[in-house]
Amino acid sequence: MDDFDAIVIGSGIGGLTAASLLAQLTDRRVLVLERHFRLGGFTHEFQRRGYRWDVGVHYIGGMAPGRTSRRLIDLVTGGGDPAAAVAWDPMPADFEVFHYPDLEFTVPDRPEEYAARLTQVFPHESAGIARYFEDVRRAATWYGRNAWGWSAGGVLGLGLDVANARGKRLGTMTTADYLRRHLTDPRLRALLVSQWGDYGLPPERSAFGMHALLVAHYLDGGWFPRGGSEAIAVACQRVIEARGGSCRINHEVEEILVEDGRAVGVRAHVKKGRGGSEAVFRAPLVVSDAGAHTTYCRLLPAGTADDLRARVEAAEPSGSTVTLYLGLKESPARLGFRGENHWFYDSFDHDATAADTGAVLEGRPHGAYLSFPSLKDTEATRHTAEIIAFVGHDAFARWEGSTWMRRGEEYDALKARISRGLLDLVERRYPGFGELVDHTELSTPLTVTDFTGHRAGGIYGLASTPDRLRGELVAARSPVPGLLIAGADACAPGLMGALMGGVFAVGAVLGPAGYLDVLKAARDAPATTDPAPVATTG
Repeated sequence: MDDFDAIVIGSGIGGLTAASLLAQLTDRRVLVLERHFRLGGFTHEFQRRGYRWDVGVHYIGGMAPGRTSRRLIDLVTGGGDPAAAVAWDPMPADFEVFHYPDLEFTVPDRPEEYAARLTQVFPHESAGIARYFEDVRRAATWYGRNAWGWSAGGVLGLGLDVANARGKRLGTMTTADYLRRHLTDPRLRALLVSQWGDYGLPPERSAFGMHALLVAHYLDGGWFPRGGSEAIAVACQRVIEARGGSCRINHEVEEILVEDGRAVGVRAHVKKGRGGSEAVFRAPLVVSDAGAHTTYCRLLPAGTADDLRARVEAAEPSGSTVTLYLGLKESPARLGFRGENHWFYDSFDHDATAADTGAVLEGRPHGAYLSFPSLKDTEATRHTAEIIAFVGHDAFARWEGSTWMRRGEEYDALKARISRGLLDLVERRYPGFGELVDHTELSTPLTVTDFTGHRAGGIYGLASTPDRLRGELVAARSPVPGLLIAGADACAPGLMGALMGGVFAVGAVLGPAGYLDVLKAARDAPATTDPAPVATTG
């Protein structure tokens, strides 16, 4: 049956959230179309030789039972059934470690302890540290209200904008500017932005509101989905299809159909073997989780929303990464790892590190992130690790259009050099790490583009710069009737940011205060508890 009430383009968490909530709260039959051969966007997983890796979900904040963010994702994945919702396991209490040449700092899962540890190391900055945590909460609150105002529109959106005006200067200054104004020690300033890779911009380029949103998100620690990130997509699919919807892979949307100025459906390429066919699906509502650039600059026909198209085309995309996926012979606990994240830096100058992506290509990275999916997932059966570093897309441009896994010897040699450099960076700090490695595989920005279609291999949508936060560049509401935007570009990077983009899209369907209706539905749903895990890794 191809008679659907809504079409969702893309099965990232923003699209799946929109589809799940539309099915539950509006009784719509929803069709989800995914270009990849796996559902889930950055929540999907892949396997090699019995090893399994999460490609985009490394840790999530705010998942303690009862928290609003947890209730939202429980509703999205459980459909009101607490037993069906994805379970979440907490990471170790000391969940992040920042490594610098002469400084190592461990981040706890309690904000009071975090501030106390910083003050112990930097006692001369005690007043600035106290103010920093106050301003993080203020700027994070401003960001959330600002994003809601973008998507609410109308009188409510205007009212939120006016009420939120006082925090705009704080939220839209650069992170570097904020730190220079309130802290004197360059080592402390660098330490506080060690997690910049979680939103993809170093301090001179990022908006403090985005930095604050990320820091506030993790003040109570990190969590990981039990069974791995693909459990999220599986649960959402179950909710959508139980209500008459359908989730279809290998369906690449090539055009949003617009008639009389209104979105009325999509034209898609259905991939089959080496060929495929064209299919047209019609519905009175289209929700795009394909990203703002893909939606406005590629999928909408010329002459539709041209002003916004030009602004999105000119907007800075987020950066991309290389990710080294490692299969391990035995548990990394042998070297003292317990499941915490590690951020490695060769200097305290994050902007210089971000700018010198050529060092990554030459096999001498100045910074990287290390994660252990198998130590976070209590249902993992074999041990794995991932090392991630930011790179520029331009270095890989010559291979654009080539076939995945068959790009040639020169490309393979470049990947081997990058892989050795990432392993060496960890080995220098944890001797013996290389001896644990049984299998390696490296993804590049081309991999991201192949499977997501994102411009320049961007992993976070539009970059979270001050300019983006100063004006309403993208919101869940679009200028095209019948078309809504979900995902990171409708709110913020990361799983919860993209999920909130899906929430805002559904809120726009429900009415002027629709966001509050979604929150009420989440709070009214039966509360979930996480059953005790049964560890399966050796």
